[in-house]
Amino acid sequence: MTSILISSSEEFSGKSSICMGLGKIFQENGLKVGYMKPVGNLLIDVHGSLTDEDSVCIKQLLGIDDPDKYITPIHLTDSLIDDALKSVEKDLDERLIEAFSAVSKDKDVVFIEGTGGIGGGSIYGLSDPEIARKLNSKMLLVTRFDSIFAADRILCDLRIIGNDDMLTGVILNEVPENMLERVSELVVPFFEKRGIRVFGIIAEDITLRSVFISEIVEELHAEVLVAQDKLEQLVERYFVGAMEVGAAIKYFRRQPNSAVITGGDRADLQMAAIESRVKCLILTGNMRPSGAVLASAEEAGIPVILVRGDTMNTIEKMEHLIGHANIKKEVKLERVIELIKNNLDLNAISRSIGVDLNI
Repeated sequence: MTSILISSSEEFSGKSSICMGLGKIFQENGLKVGYMKPVGNLLIDVHGSLTDEDSVCIKQLLGIDDPDKYITPIHLTDSLIDDALKSVEKDLDERLIEAFSAVSKDKDVVFIEGTGGIGGGSIYGLSDPEIARKLNSKMLLVTRFDSIFAADRILCDLRIIGNDDMLTGVILNEVPENMLERVSELVVPFFEKRGIRVFGIIAEDITLRSVFISEIVEELHAEVLVAQDKLEQLVERYFVGAMEVGAAIKYFRRQPNSAVITGGDRADLQMAAIESRVKCLILTGNMRPSGAVLASAEEAGIPVILVRGDTMNTIEKMEHLIGHANIKKEVKLERVIELIKNNLDLNAISRSIGVDLNI
């Protein structure tokens, strides 16, 4: 059995996607795969028990049946942090090792997902490098290459790791289209001259940054007024309907896979959005639209959702939701697998942890 810890320079870098994608590919090649996220930081209640949202999703998509208490043995709660600050002794190391022993039983490889940034958890002795050392695991670093300063973050991460042999290599993720050439021709050679293996470059992908309308409804605690059966469609971006109707129609038609946020009293913009075949209408201020708007939306199969909050509050939530889109459904997992197969050196990744995929 071997293991690899997927770490990152920052939150929302794509660790979960890489864990899921690599896990599925290794399974397709006949390997028994285990998964754990030692410290859960996205806590949710499942049947009365606290667990981690990423863990639940990956467990389901990979078909793993290990108990939640082993997949995520430690929960990042306020009491855990307070105890760490008060130097209260906990059994965290014992729980970590016991859980790893359980999830690794009869497995060929275990993917371990880090928590937040690489140094998160240092106050209670469970930063990503500390976990990797305790579990005798290699590390793979995923970095969202949003600017050239991501190179600085990677070099700083290496200093945090403190052991060149522990790091197998890096994946440069979500690289903007206009930076791909520069990253390939300048950044990759820069790292490789310093002995840092770059396993591949993955460009920004609109599908992975999209959200399902059902997720918007859940996040905004919204009421669906029409087209309840159309909530499993993807929204790529959103517009705020606060402009003149003629200009709005031009924007809406250029980006049909969009949501439009507007006040419930703006019937003109609502009808323009429906005529332009946007994906959904988000009406703020708890103001219900006219019957004519609802009838038109229902006929077009466009969900209209009503939220209690004002427009600014709704925009803030949408910004966070689209910027931090999760991989919860098969359609996104399929896209992740496609991107990994097309852009990463899978044989190099597998050999770095002592596994031979022969892809």
